[in-house]
Amino acid sequence: MYKLGILGLGKMGSSILNGILKKNVYKKEDIFLCLHPDNLNDYKDKGFNYTLDYNELFNNVETILLSVKPQVFNAEIKPLNNDFKDKKIISIMAGIKIETIENIFNGANIARIMPNTPALIGKAVSTYALNKENKELENIVVNIFNSIGVAYKITEDFMDQTLPLNGSMPAYIDLFMKAFVDKAVSYGIDKETAKGLCANSVISSAYLYLESKDDIQTLIDNVCSKGGTTIAGLNKLYDNDFEKAIYECYDACVNRSIELSKK
Repeated sequence: MYKLGILGLGKMGSSILNGILKKNVYKKEDIFLCLHPDNLNDYKDKGFNYTLDYNELFNNVETILLSVKPQVFNAEIKPLNNDFKDKKIISIMAGIKIETIENIFNGANIARIMPNTPALIGKAVSTYALNKENKELENIVVNIFNSIGVAYKITEDFMDQTLPLNGSMPAYIDLFMKAFVDKAVSYGIDKETAKGLCANSVISSAYLYLESKDDIQTLIDNVCSKGGTTIAGLNKLYDNDFEKAIYECYDACVNRSIELSKK
């Protein structure tokens, strides 16, 4: 019996596998992969234990990581039997609720995870929720997802509401940085220089926010001086309802997530 089985080795699944191995969460010989024929050689040649059959995976592992697309789950995953008592299921499938997974994997201990794309560089910010308290499963989840970043426990009721803060946040931050970099380039600043200045300032400001004892309004005020350059720029953001746009962005993201989870 293998300790961990992984179904789905796209960008996110392969990033999680890399993190697991890099941080020694599991050894290669403890992992059983269910591969698609298209990526068979990528893992077969590296000496991984593998199968092409879902049911073989389900029957030979203690914990299953589901990182397939939701449509694959809905259309193709048909377990060999309906008794998964004490089996541990970890799902990163967007929009698939724990209740839906419970209906397929009867009796299983289930964790639903929402990682984000910085998992590709080992910097994911993930949320996770459990269908029932299970310390063993929770420890497995924390160890796996801390190997690719940081993980925060929530209840599933907040999975949609936290999505703008981690799952979708990279796109919002990227757009914010794109606007500043594009404008810098229009002034004749080298793009790579602008990119480095902007991205590293976002990173360092985020670290200051995390580590400072001051509230965020104080951090904003600390950069501003009366009649100075920073306040001149901030006033334009305020004049254009910047915060209102963020609030509406947040609401739209949450509402769409709720709509998709009902389909």
